[in-house]
Parts: sequence; C-alpha cells; structure tokens
Amino acid sequence: MIYKKLTGVIPPVGTPLTAGDRVDVTGLRRLTRHLIDGGVHALFANGSMGGFAFLTDAEQLRCIETVVDEAGGKLPVMAGLGETSTSRAILRAKEIQRTGASYLSLLPPFYFLAQQKHLIAYFSEIAAAVDVPILLYDNPVATKNPIYPETIAELRSKIPHLVGVKESNQDCVNLQKLLSLTCGDEGFSVLTGSEFLILVGLQMGVQGCVGGLHNICPRIAVELYDAFKRGDLERARERQRALAELWQIFTCGNVWGAFDEALRYLGICDRATGAPYITALTETEREKVRALIDCHVGAPVGS
Repeated sequence: MIYKKLTGVIPPVGTPLTAGDRVDVTGLRRLTRHLIDGGVHALFANGSMGGFAFLTDAEQLRCIETVVDEAGGKLPVMAGLGETSTSRAILRAKEIQRTGASYLSLLPPFYFLAQQKHLIAYFSEIAAAVDVPILLYDNPVATKNPIYPETIAELRSKIPHLVGVKESNQDCVNLQKLLSLTCGDEGFSVLTGSEFLILVGLQMGVQGCVGGLHNICPRIAVELYDAFKRGDLERARERQRALAELWQIFTCGNVWGAFDEALRYLGICDRATGAPYITALTETEREKVRALIDCHVGAPVGS
C-alpha cells in the first residue's frame, strides 16, 4: 500500500451547520479553502472539532465527502470515525472508505470502559475490514479509554496499514514512551493533539500537530511548524506563545460558543455547533473573542 506520510499541520475541520444540524456545504467549502489558503499540510474531516458527535450518520458522510471534494486532491484528507462497538464501527469504516478519504482516523470505542485487549481486538477487526491507511486517535478525556503506548506499538506490528496516531493525551511522559517505542519507524507518524504542546512535541520528535484552534488561525500554526523545521526556535517559540494566547477564546461559551463566534467573525459560517451544545456568548465574551482574533489573526475572510 502506497501512502504519503502525514506530517505538519493537520486541522480537524469544523463542520458548519444549518437548521436541523445539517451540513452547511457552502460554509464547509469556505472553511476548507480558508485552511488550504493558510498553508496546512492535510485536513481532518469529521473529527472532534468537526462535531462528529453532533451529526447523523448521513451528515457525517456528507461532511467527509464535501471536504474530500473541495480539497480536490491538493491535500490528503483524514476522515474520523468514533463509535461504540466493533460491528457499528466496521459498517461506518466501509462507508467512509467509499468517500475517497486518504486516511481513516479511529477513536477507541466510547461509553463503556475497555481493557487494552479489547482495544487491540477492536482496531484489528476494523483494520481487517478496510484497505485505507489507518491512524489511531488517543483521546482519553473524551472516550475514557486511553490507548497505551505499548498497545499502539503492538498494533503497529500487527497491522501493516496502521500508519500513525493522533496523541491527545497531554502527559509528556506518555508521549515520550510512545516516541521511544516507535523511534526509527519511518512509516509511522506521531501527531500531537495539543495546541499548547506543538513546539515541545516537535522537539521531542512528533511529526506534526492536530488542533481545533487551527481552524481559526491556520497560518500561525504553519509558521510555527516551518520555523521549527528551519531551526528558527526563537520564531517558533513566538508563534507558540501566540497560539496559547489565542486559545483563550475557548474559555468563553463552553468552547463551542467561542468557536461559533470566531467563525462568524471571520465570515466563514454562522455556527459549527450542534444541539444541545449551542451556547450564546455575553457581550463581554464576544468582545474578547473578536479582540483576540484582531490581535493575532487579522482581517476577517470576507473583508
């Protein structure tokens, strides 16, 4: 199987929505172009910040299909899958494969607590059902089921088309163990899922980053990555500080309210939050979000 190794800045694309939490296709295309124009290296459709948990099965597929179509082969597209059982996940994986996505990202099953042997069986059975390259998505806060570094290494040895992991566990000791176990594996990518740990992660050895904030400021994240790659640590540190400051918008409106306000202010869409999590901001919060964008991002897309 031939695939391009995933590296660089890979935003989990937000999913603009209309009434009834249907995909706002025009808004999603606009957001996808905003990210491509920002210089990102790949796109992640139907991820956590893409609100997959808000969407019906049909709307999840529409989201992925729209991003794949708008990317037009310019960038690889990773499609997310989060489910509660093996049988449900296999069905969804086969449907997602037919969208033409370049990669499939798999969360652990959520709701019930799982042992590592359950995760090994879960990922192995899904992998056996599809041909598309697979990445694991370790997000223990959201799923309650962490994927241990040793489990990731074992799965890598068993699944030839397992090509990476998005690591959203912010424990750097855990990350170091994972990097040690996968060190020298040129076909495997470790991606940090924390906007705060991009520079630290790159210094430790990760190949790229995935962060919801990148929807708003793709260019800052790309500038950080590029500065690190050329050895300009002072510039990379400055860009990391800018991301940390801009992330403060997410302290408003239970995260989602701030995300919606930011996308509206940038002229991209009305909202990307599904029911029941739609959250109105106070005027003070709205002013804070806009001020941070003015300071770090600049003019809205449509201005």
